[in-house]
Amino acid sequence: MIELVTPVCQDLHELEDFLRKKLRLLEDFVSREGFVVFPASLHPFARAEEQIVYDDPRYKAIFEELQLVGRRFIAQGLHIHLGMPNEETALKLYNAILAYLPLLLALTTSSPFYEGQNTGFHSYRTKLFEVLPLAGLPRRFSDWQEYEGLLEFLKDRGIITTIRDLWWDVRIQPTLGTVEVRIFDVPGRLRDILAVVGFTRVLAEEILAELSPPPLPREVHLYGKWQAARHGLDGSFVHPLEGQRRPILATLQELHAKLRPRAEKLGLGAHWEMLAELLRRKPISYRILALHRTGATFAEIITILKREFWT
Repeated sequence: MIELVTPVCQDLHELEDFLRKKLRLLEDFVSREGFVVFPASLHPFARAEEQIVYDDPRYKAIFEELQLVGRRFIAQGLHIHLGMPNEETALKLYNAILAYLPLLLALTTSSPFYEGQNTGFHSYRTKLFEVLPLAGLPRRFSDWQEYEGLLEFLKDRGIITTIRDLWWDVRIQPTLGTVEVRIFDVPGRLRDILAVVGFTRVLAEEILAELSPPPLPREVHLYGKWQAARHGLDGSFVHPLEGQRRPILATLQELHAKLRPRAEKLGLGAHWEMLAELLRRKPISYRILALHRTGATFAEIITILKREFWT
């Protein structure tokens, strides 16, 4: 796994320029070493016991504790940081976006195979991740004091050292001043990455300006996450405002139309249409499964997806 960290970007044009330049450099570098870049959340046939852990004290300590669970966690994801003006705004977005996480996961699924087996999931990474301690869907917080109190409680007892030890699907990063959305698989196309970042930003703006969804039971969030991981865009979830089960794909199509004025106001323009294209083409989990059904080998699938990353 190679982790690419962007600078703080003011818009999607800045982000796209950075990603294009750095990913081209990365491709050139690894190709000289005889490798290819494969953008997905799970390598389709790599075996867990064959992986080498990077020689870093933090990673070594984590793997010493996690043992076989950690060895099997050969997955990676996309994290999006949304800058917040203050603690209250961050907490409002954090609490509200919990109900929309199934939509965000469903847009990025890229991990249907694990150690050469069809898992039956569009995002098997999601299920691997949930086995880890302090991972998965977090709870709501009534106020900032409750959130800070939990962090201090866990730190005082040596359960965590920093916020980085809470592997939640979304978390507030007080030191960075962001809400970090972490539920995503790694999208398999550059255009999909840009579409997902744009949609996440516009959705966050809409939540803070207009949407005040009532709290839903935790079981509802767990159901929606399962549906997105298992069925991708073909799953269902409980709509935060309506309180009823809705198809994920239809809801995303409605939000694409509804949020267009806000997207245009934020200057997304052509980047907003990338979301409509993503909903038509579907994430690469669908492409991987379709190619596999035609008899394509994993090597052939990786070659095809590598070429399609830039299209």
